[in-house]
Amino acid sequence: MKGRNFLQIRYLWLFLLSFGIILSTSDLAFSTKWDGTIYFGYTGPLSGGAAKYGNNCLTGMKVAVDDVNAAGGINIGGKKYELKLVYYDDMYKPANTVANARRMLMAEKPVLIVCPHAGGILALEKINEKEGFLIGGYTTNVAIISQGNKLVFMVPPRADLAYGVEMLKKAFSFGKRLAHLTGSHEAGVAWKELAGANWKKLGGEEVAAESVNYSAVTDFFPYLTKILQAKPDVINLYGPSEPAAMIVNQARQLGYKGGFLMGDQCKLDEMAKVASMANLNNSVGVCPFELRPLAIAKAFGKRLHDMYGKDYVPTFEAAAHYEVVWIMVKAMEKAQVKDDPHAIFKRFNDVLPVGKYANTLRDGLGPNGELLGVTFAIMVQDNNYSKPIPLVWGQDLYPPGKKSAWKD
Repeated sequence: MKGRNFLQIRYLWLFLLSFGIILSTSDLAFSTKWDGTIYFGYTGPLSGGAAKYGNNCLTGMKVAVDDVNAAGGINIGGKKYELKLVYYDDMYKPANTVANARRMLMAEKPVLIVCPHAGGILALEKINEKEGFLIGGYTTNVAIISQGNKLVFMVPPRADLAYGVEMLKKAFSFGKRLAHLTGSHEAGVAWKELAGANWKKLGGEEVAAESVNYSAVTDFFPYLTKILQAKPDVINLYGPSEPAAMIVNQARQLGYKGGFLMGDQCKLDEMAKVASMANLNNSVGVCPFELRPLAIAKAFGKRLHDMYGKDYVPTFEAAAHYEVVWIMVKAMEKAQVKDDPHAIFKRFNDVLPVGKYANTLRDGLGPNGELLGVTFAIMVQDNNYSKPIPLVWGQDLYPPGKKSAWKD
């Protein structure tokens, strides 16, 4: 009898607790009454070899959407709109990118669709002006802003003006003989061509070139064996961080003592989880996000650690996609429209930089659709990172009356 009473009390307590949780959740849900919903879209690699890269991008957008809604949503015409994110895996395949976009357009009609690979962005450019949506293009490949499309913007720095010039100068200190082992995807091919052309301008020599699918290959020894026969001083890599780190490890196993030029998709701090700092010696690449000398970047990195754990690596991708959401939101509010991509795009320079949300300090929009702002490179020497190397580029691309917000 005593046991039965105990069970009855326990069930009653659980029922009341559940009821309380339901009341609490309901109160929270109705605390903000939305006048409508605005959708942003994302299509990128969420599975396969580039999954970490694609999910880093998506993470930034997710966090930003939550922040926008917590701050009261998007205010247009005296109404408050909830922001929602719709996203699909395109497995790094442009055909899937377009299919995902069409699926979104039929159901949610997003005013912005973000894609983090050049092949997918170029595919979207065939439909976006007709369908009426902005493309947020996360790639350094200048091809995406060279098509005459009026509704596309480039999020990271242009490779031909920043990484593809200044980082090459640093890598040139390792020697003049360059070998390419770059990804076979659109951005990898573009980086190889850009790096090779600029290397020759510096007086260097291209001694070998191999193109490989970073997302599908795990044994890079056959490729490395071939290019090492050419005795390069520098190996040029471009692709997701983990397979790039595997290439570094395997190159060192084969006795390679030279340097590495890391294209912007290779993240040194992510690579350091797979390859030791000793193996990464004599590398030049993009500065790890948390090492950037910007207080706002360090604060955002700490926030991501608090959210996802100490082993999470905050990336420029996450920060940049967070910032893109806020740029769009602020531009929509400035234009006071929610579904006119041309009117929204025209307001970008009016809202840049976006204050406390400017985690990567995008501070202007250039005439071709490039987001402008400082970025940073870094080197690995003696098993340690060098000081961040600021790359202030595109000074002549700022519109009249605007200039870089970076103060050295």
